[in-house]
Amino acid sequence: MNVTPAQPCIASDGAPTMDAATLAAFYGKFGLRVVRSASAWWVEAGPRFLLAVPSHHAIHVPDDEARELFRRERVAGLRYMCDESDIGKKSFQLSCSDAGYSIEKLSANTRSKVRRGLSRNELRRIGGAELLEVGQGAFMETMRRQNRASASTLETWKRMLRAADSEPAIEIWSAWHEGEFASYLITIRIDDVCEFFQARSRNELLKHYPNNALIFHVTEEMLVRRGIREITFGIESPEDVEDLDAFKLALGYEKKPIRQRVLFHPLLRAALGVPPLRRLLHIAGARPGANVKWRKASGLVRFAEEQDRGE
Repeated sequence: MNVTPAQPCIASDGAPTMDAATLAAFYGKFGLRVVRSASAWWVEAGPRFLLAVPSHHAIHVPDDEARELFRRERVAGLRYMCDESDIGKKSFQLSCSDAGYSIEKLSANTRSKVRRGLSRNELRRIGGAELLEVGQGAFMETMRRQNRASASTLETWKRMLRAADSEPAIEIWSAWHEGEFASYLITIRIDDVCEFFQARSRNELLKHYPNNALIFHVTEEMLVRRGIREITFGIESPEDVEDLDAFKLALGYEKKPIRQRVLFHPLLRAALGVPPLRRLLHIAGARPGANVKWRKASGLVRFAEEQDRGE
């Protein structure tokens, strides 16, 4: 589905930003499937599974709208942050909204790592074209650490960077250790919120704390110097990313309570109602080195189970 926003988006402070339609159009530019329904824009975040975007916007999806999406788009499921009129599982959004954010508010251990990162790395903004030239190693090494690397993810990354250079609400921040590219962070301004969209880094330079420096510096830039209301790393992932979450929490972020809702196609929901099948799926997702598709599928089923139990 091609999406063409009617006009450029400008925030109340005069800075370029995105609304839901503009964000959906950005996803469409680099090849992801984009779908529109009455309540939201959706992107195919996994095979035949739609995520409402922006993911941190609470929405209500009526039953008849969900049924129409399943019928019309032939998808396996939907995931979104729901409002109080929907039943969802207790979840969280990684968020920071401290207008007085500073290094003094972090723990002694985190302050030490941030200071070392700031002293050892040069931080600067770059464009998507430059990141294409220098950042492939950081992207692929991070994806391998997370067991998510594939030729298709690399091609999607390249298309995403080409699209990013045409979007004024997107910024790319980079860290360089002694002239060598170490890490990057992509941010998107959505309405009055900044989303930390993607962060990747080189394995051999992690000892110089480029990520610590980059996340701290850009958080301070957005909240303190620019006065943006909130930064989000997105909503809780269906995968186990506890270590990544702990890193962000140490840098002053918090788990802001929300509710997520996961809906499966009725036929798939019936199949997943068979206990042995659910157990096999969870075993497949928990295996060491399990493919990301199995990990996500297991996590989504777990979300739905917790939702059904009212947790």
